[in-house]
Amino acid sequence: MKTGLRIGTAQGRAGEITYGTFEGVQMPTGSSDDLPVIIAQGKREGPVLWVTASIHGNEYTGISAIHRLITPALVSDLRGAVIAIPTLNPAGLRVGERRAYYLKNQDPNRLFPAGSKKVPSLVGLPSDPEPISALENVYKHLFEKMVETADYLIDLHNYSLNSLPFSFRDPIGYADEHDKATARQLQTVMDGVLKAFGHTIINEYATADYLKRNLHRSVSGSVLNMARIPAFTVELGGYLSVDPAIVAACCAGIRNVMRFGGMLEGPMEPITDINILTPSYPIRRIQHPYAPQSGIMSHFVKSGDPVKRGEAIGRLTDIWGRPIGVNDGLIKTEHDGYVLGVSQGAAFYQGESLLSLAIRDDTDLLVPF
Repeated sequence: MKTGLRIGTAQGRAGEITYGTFEGVQMPTGSSDDLPVIIAQGKREGPVLWVTASIHGNEYTGISAIHRLITPALVSDLRGAVIAIPTLNPAGLRVGERRAYYLKNQDPNRLFPAGSKKVPSLVGLPSDPEPISALENVYKHLFEKMVETADYLIDLHNYSLNSLPFSFRDPIGYADEHDKATARQLQTVMDGVLKAFGHTIINEYATADYLKRNLHRSVSGSVLNMARIPAFTVELGGYLSVDPAIVAACCAGIRNVMRFGGMLEGPMEPITDINILTPSYPIRRIQHPYAPQSGIMSHFVKSGDPVKRGEAIGRLTDIWGRPIGVNDGLIKTEHDGYVLGVSQGAAFYQGESLLSLAIRDDTDLLVPF
């Protein structure tokens, strides 16, 4: 364990839980939007686990999980330390919005460091520097503290309407053959960490989509690929409300990761209160199907349901209830897989995603980028 743990104003002390803040975005009104910090430090040396939550301000389950996880009983058994940030987005939490109200056009979970942004064909051409946003600058400094102290990181989120709880496995990039060996070793560690967490494991989008969506700049994507620290995102069911069973399953999973890392003793805790998919092959997420035209959607499936290619997953109608399009308005899937979550709402526009699916994934998650 790194001695003298200090994150912002929070100073770690052996055998105690301490609290403080990390300096956030400076407000025009003279205050700052500081991030809350909790340090739970055991009396014995060991690894440091970071647990972060609520980078999307209307995703609350992770906050409850952190509050339930960090207790005096945990500290008494702990080797090393847990550093928790209950919300990475106080502004969004304050108003119940995904984004910070002062950065409405930026997803905060795409603002962590990503390395060089140079485009090879444009190198050497004149350009004006682009300043980073205030929140991006805060995350840059927080990332530096993560790199300095973390052995593991878990970032807690919510997904979509009544969705399954699951954890994401990100692709790991490498620059050359020497770096590839390091990346492969990290991938092996991640396999063990995700297995220990014990929830359904979903591979992230295919690599091109992963990069296009800037997921390498998410909290876990950045820590994993830039800092080479084992890190992953957890999706804790639907947002806007908190399911106590999912909170309990999340805390059990985190404690199991701590056991994997030698931070806690004892056997792995069974996780029985949530639906866990256990296919015999890897699965990854896709958004599918999409609305062929605008209308009112009635879904026939729910989260966790298996689906077969050609199966109807719902019906699209007009506002009078008359089927739209071919097949009497039936919307069919082109993939075998499992329903991760149903898109929220009833009125959909042409091209909008209707479901999130988990489908078979035979791609290599160790990739050059």
